[in-house]
Amino acid sequence: MENYASSWKLEQLFTQKGPFVHLYTKPLETTLLVEDDEDRKAIMNLIALESREQNIDVLAYALMSNHFHLILQADEETSSVFYGKLHRRIVRYLGGSGKGKQFAEVISGTTRITSLKQFRDVVAYVIRNPFVVRDDVNLFACLWCSGFLYFNPFLNAVSGKPGRELSYRERRKICKTSDGDIPDGLMVENGLILPQSYVNYRLVETLFGNARQFLFWAIRNIEAQIEVARSYGESLSLSDDELFKISRDICRKRFTSRSPSEMTEPQKKELAMILRKDYFASNGQIARLAGLELAIVNQLYPLTSKTR
Repeated sequence: MENYASSWKLEQLFTQKGPFVHLYTKPLETTLLVEDDEDRKAIMNLIALESREQNIDVLAYALMSNHFHLILQADEETSSVFYGKLHRRIVRYLGGSGKGKQFAEVISGTTRITSLKQFRDVVAYVIRNPFVVRDDVNLFACLWCSGFLYFNPFLNAVSGKPGRELSYRERRKICKTSDGDIPDGLMVENGLILPQSYVNYRLVETLFGNARQFLFWAIRNIEAQIEVARSYGESLSLSDDELFKISRDICRKRFTSRSPSEMTEPQKKELAMILRKDYFASNGQIARLAGLELAIVNQLYPLTSKTR
């Protein structure tokens, strides 16, 4: 991990390069923002175009089915202006459909990122978003989440074509406007403005320090992810492997036991309560990790029973 000197230098760099904000939209409740890859391309292209037009660096992103997250190198006022214009672009793209009307009224939020630790926590939270809700998503190999950009030696294997060199028809399709103006520097492949041509992933790499630090925050630092999720009023889906480590830590620290097999049933039920309340574990996970019969867990939590 980091030594004191390198940590201090990165803290200084964070201060120099800031401010940073986390911009996010509230999930649509009764419809989807994106339904297929064409929708995903369209929204990502609009984010790229607006960020270039307003000269704002995107540092991380996650496009979900009914909302999105962006980390920007900007202050709250600038990011608010950015989102206002981006919001109008997206509403225009969605048109008069049900989801267009819903997104026109969608609530957005911004959170100022005030420390290097918070920056790392939130970047990890953002890029984990698709991974924790879909079991077919690779955290480091998904176009709709910026996790694949960082510390990737194969990133430039796909270089794309300068947007300005596309035909007028191709540019109009990407921009969703009649002028079809694509700023210099934006590269396009298969109708998508390549994220590596507008996301400042190099700054993110620098602020994490090295690939090992980045992987630790993205994969191992689960407690921080839970803290971030709570701060936004969200729950975080954790895998059995992630919850296994957490449950064993609880066993040692709270019950001075190595595993639930050494604990009394009341202690197991207390562990079950902690896993449910603090870590959003499903009933099936609780039964496996606390060493309780599933029937007992379902009696404890009958209204929210999930037996995955």
